Amino acid sequence: MMKTMKGFTLFFAVLVGSLALAVGVAIYDLTVRELQLSSVATQSQYAIYAADTGAECALYWDNHWVGGAYSSAFATSSTDTHWVGISGVNCNNQDVTSNWFVGGSGGASTGSSATTTFTLTFSPQPSCAKVTVAKSGNPSQTTVVSHGYNTCASGGLQLERALQVSY
Repeated sequence: MMKTMKGFTLFFAVLVGSLALAVGVAIYDLTVRELQLSSVATQSQYAIYAADTGAECALYWDNHWVGGAYSSAFATSSTDTHWVGISGVNCNNQDVTSNWFVGGSGGASTGSSATTTFTLTFSPQPSCAKVTVAKSGNPSQTTVVSHGYNTCASGGLQLERALQVSY
């Protein structure tokens, strides 16, 4: 007597279909995660490029050729007023003196300091850099800190990368 196997083909088809669906969902999940990581990596690059551009701008203007000598566009002490009214300090086609702030603290002849800060914005990616140039001591020691951001707008994912140069 032989038993018939009714429904085996249907069961086998459902099993194979479920397995294929599970593999497809797993591949889709991996793809979505990889795309998210790729997006974060791209935004991180925008931030580090902004920080690098800000630092390079500060380094260029801290030691550039003016009137037959190397000179700094940044204040070296709280009493240093050569930066007042200065213009033409351009980075990324922006006059950074229009948005910079100079602060400092005077001291004894052994030490005074000044800090200059400015912001650069970039397009078409709306990234920016906030740069601080701090000078102190005699001879002057300079520290440039550039914070780059993938976006300057509030909300959303904002990544920050920073570079510091001391000399």
